[in-house]
Amino acid sequence: MAKQTVGIGSSANDGSGDTLRAGADKINDNFNEVYAALGNGTTLTDIIDSNGLFDVNSGANKIVFYYAALSDLPSASTYHGAVAHVHATGGLYFAHGGNWIRLNDEVSGPVTTYVAGTSGSSAYTFTGPGATAGNNPNFVFYCGHTYLIDNTANVSSHPLQIRTSNGGSAFTTGVTENYNSTTGLTQFIVPHEPSDTSLVYQCTNHSAMVGNITIVTTN
Repeated sequence: MAKQTVGIGSSANDGSGDTLRAGADKINDNFNEVYAALGNGTTLTDIIDSNGLFDVNSGANKIVFYYAALSDLPSASTYHGAVAHVHATGGLYFAHGGNWIRLNDEVSGPVTTYVAGTSGSSAYTFTGPGATAGNNPNFVFYCGHTYLIDNTANVSSHPLQIRTSNGGSAFTTGVTENYNSTTGLTQFIVPHEPSDTSLVYQCTNHSAMVGNITIVTTN
């Protein structure tokens, strides 16, 4: 509903404004909308506590930015500048350049993000720190490091999955949200004692879109 303005007439007591009843009805409608948007329709949600502190979750100065999984994150393009905690990864992310970027923390260590592109249905391309130009580049990942592959732009047509081999099964150790069909984000926290040091990334729809991932056990 658009805001309803009480008509007050052209001048005092000229009889051209709203009647008392019509004006009161507009005021009630305005307040009803406010109470519905910021409360339960009867009572406003109290976001200021008794000490004058901003509180939206029963505590001083707290706003919860909680999402259960990476797939629950909203559009990074729409919410540019937003921050979010993802419970499944234990990470804190911020939205920039159309991507959710994970901040470094003491648990997962350095986080390296690669953004995937495509060359038709035959190859992936990547941008990011040290990424090799060209089609289906190979990667070297280090034990104890965290890597985030952002395939958001291509997830509907070219979903990416980390696999044990070309055409093989999904590799799951340390991998969160592998082949996420909603966000296109794949996070890989490389274990210190990996079961396999030769992996691949591959499109689940187009087998030619494949590249090698070599795990290095020493820095």
